[in-house]
Amino acid sequence: MAFEGLYVSLFTMSGSENTAKLNFLGHAGYVIERGPLYLAVDPWLDGAAFDNGWDQLVPAARFDPQRVTHLWFSHEHPDHFSIPAVKSIPAERRSQVTVIFQETADKRVVSFLRNNGYTRVIEVTPGQRYDLGGGAVLTTVPARDGDSCHLLELGGLRVLNFNDCYYTSVAEVEDVMRAVGVKPGEVDLMATQFSYANWVGNPGDTERRRHAARRKLDHLVMQMRTVRPRYVMPFASFVYFSHEENAYLNDGVNLPSTAVARVREEGYTAVMMRPGDTMELSNEGFRAAAEATNERAKELDGAVEAVRRAEKPLRKSAAVPLDDVLTTVRAGLGRLRNGVSRLDRTLMRLRLPRAVFELSDHRVLVVIERLEDVRVEPLNGAVSADVVLSSEALRFAFAQDFGFDTLLVNGRFHEARAGGAGVVMTLCGQFGYVRRKVSLAASILRRRLVEAPRLALERLRNRALAP
Repeated sequence: MAFEGLYVSLFTMSGSENTAKLNFLGHAGYVIERGPLYLAVDPWLDGAAFDNGWDQLVPAARFDPQRVTHLWFSHEHPDHFSIPAVKSIPAERRSQVTVIFQETADKRVVSFLRNNGYTRVIEVTPGQRYDLGGGAVLTTVPARDGDSCHLLELGGLRVLNFNDCYYTSVAEVEDVMRAVGVKPGEVDLMATQFSYANWVGNPGDTERRRHAARRKLDHLVMQMRTVRPRYVMPFASFVYFSHEENAYLNDGVNLPSTAVARVREEGYTAVMMRPGDTMELSNEGFRAAAEATNERAKELDGAVEAVRRAEKPLRKSAAVPLDDVLTTVRAGLGRLRNGVSRLDRTLMRLRLPRAVFELSDHRVLVVIERLEDVRVEPLNGAVSADVVLSSEALRFAFAQDFGFDTLLVNGRFHEARAGGAGVVMTLCGQFGYVRRKVSLAASILRRRLVEAPRLALERLRNRALAP
């Protein structure tokens, strides 16, 4: 689907000294170069993520730490906010680098950056335009679950980076477009995730994962139809579940070529990038990248198939002493109780009166009653488990306020009963209220009084527009 005209002609001076380039690092990371500007976006260069649950499908390319002028991070997840990447910039240069990050209540990311020598950390409010210099402007808009997207304007060029942002409706995407100041057809390049990135069922639930993968492409299509970009770059899904406890989750992920085909089915032009690829951000550059996309997607498909053939390494974990696990669980529950109001604490106990975890390596049950009492029970007793996981995975889940978020993403657990994953999801949400300093009671009221009516209207709108 082409959108030619005056707007497009504003940035077609290919080969001029002002032409920008996108150097793809891998997964969701890339560098934008234009004159002195060297903006690194979500760089993840080395190592595993999510408690040894993810690795990159293809090794990442490097950026030049001596040239970085700006860093932008979408959210705190380690495949986007990578501490090794942050520390790869020499300490003596960090005070010269401007970091842009969304304003958050907990200040965890900005505090970490400042404590590590980054003195130019800019917390941006929703829709705030930040001037990068040389005619480049970056506008950040937060999304649910702590994520954020941005619009990068480079003269007449506009790049919209949705990364992992999940929007449930056209109205939400339209809200983002208004916040960043664009209308349908005004975005040159839209970059967005193209496959699932979390726990989706037990080992035998392959069709469930295939369904989740199809739903992810439906989500991509909804974004495309709303934004109507000139080019679409599927990205932020170049990973594999890399632990022996979660490797089965790889069986349903979308192939890169499948994402490319879905983009084209909708009449849009896809560009696929491999780590180390460079794309000139001009008409000629976009066309060249689009022409190379079939070959690149096929090569990346091969990496996915290698994972499915068990040709890529998997990580393993040793058992954690049971006493250490119990100490960490009790400490985590203490943080949860002390981090919320009495009303929220009561609501949380009503939502989760009991949680039972089977430790696969110790062959015992860890039972939590009313988010307070913790005890160990034998298997095959009167109590049945909700989920099965390793002692390392459970300890990590309670060691950090984002631990259950990590567990949901890395998928290092199995349901022991139908619906057992709801325990993990509930604890993820409860610790999330502590982390984000948000009231559970207020959130319930907002969902029922504001969000639910809006979604109902959105459904009616979609039904009316359906052919």
